[in-house]
Amino acid sequence: MTVVIWAVLTLGCATAFAGSAPGSEPPARRNRGSAARRPAAREFLQELSEKLNLTDEQKTAVKAILAGEANDIKAVHQDGSLSDEQKQAKTREIREAGREKIKALLTPEQQEKFAEIREEAGQRVREEFQNRLQMLAEQLNLTDEQKTAVKPILAAEVNDIKAVMQDNSLSREQRQSKVADIREASNTKINALLTPEQQAKLAQLKEQAKRPPRRKPARGE
Repeated sequence: MTVVIWAVLTLGCATAFAGSAPGSEPPARRNRGSAARRPAAREFLQELSEKLNLTDEQKTAVKAILAGEANDIKAVHQDGSLSDEQKQAKTREIREAGREKIKALLTPEQQEKFAEIREEAGQRVREEFQNRLQMLAEQLNLTDEQKTAVKPILAAEVNDIKAVMQDNSLSREQRQSKVADIREASNTKINALLTPEQQAKLAQLKEQAKRPPRRKPARGE
């Protein structure tokens, strides 16, 4: 149970976008070297190619769109005149414009599948959000007032993580690092809403979840 609790309390909605949390990849995957560090844009292109059965011409066109998107997002991130909120808003606009350009390259059948993929991703986000809120409420016995205060924190976390995971200008390691920072900031805000007893309980749950699961004894041991 503790492993499930830890996954919900610490990973939150990141699993919907990252596929796995930092440090949680199996050794074989971690040791793939440059393959594990390939840019997010290449991963996204490969996913689209596989799920939408893109032609070589479509792959080339999508690759160019993603490259332009990455350059635009990089420019936004380097713009010191923008606040973090403005950067996030502009990044979302750039990504959405990129998705519309990609959609225009697809056949009607591919467009329908593309819409299904995006809807499925959105559903996973909503489910992760509800799971984390429910877990916090049950394990910490949150009051209705605390639940109301926690909801916008988790909602903001979802948006921030989604922005990071869809940022094609970041490497896999950079995305994982930023997601970890977002989760930590979110947990700090939630912790400030808790009573001392609830804070102690939350710390206890996290500490228990860090321990490796007990190995079931083999028959005859």
